[in-house]
Amino acid sequence: MTVQAFTAVLDQLEQTAHAASVSEENYRREAAARIQALEQERAFGFRRLALMRTVLTAIANCETEDDAILQGSAAFLQEVGWKTEVESQQEALEQFHPVIRACWQAAQAEKAEQADQPPAQITDKLNDFERWFGEARNGPFLKVLEREIVELPLVETC
Repeated sequence: MTVQAFTAVLDQLEQTAHAASVSEENYRREAAARIQALEQERAFGFRRLALMRTVLTAIANCETEDDAILQGSAAFLQEVGWKTEVESQQEALEQFHPVIRACWQAAQAEKAEQADQPPAQITDKLNDFERWFGEARNGPFLKVLEREIVELPLVETC
């Protein structure tokens, strides 16, 4: 084999190696983006669960819809860490009222044994609220519920 043949083989191997490197980097970027999307989906799912658990617990024993709105609103504000003095927060709370109302109505229908798929109504209202918030505030509502996790040092006892 001549020097030119060796050079051609080495050039081809180098191109193949560089192409593999580019493919690997592209895959790593795609995988990282997918992992980040799944991470956010998981976090949002648990935040949504915590919010709704708090609201449903707050309105569980309410006798009237007005009381449910009052108790559900207080639970909502506590969960998101808001005060109603801020106009944008008050607006968001008012937009959340249909969710609370749907929860209370579902509870009443269940008590009367007339449930016609009320959880779907709750989910629809919650989705409507999240959609409204995303459009009105240019970002997902569930980002509001993001909490910084403080890592504490591990202390070993003897």
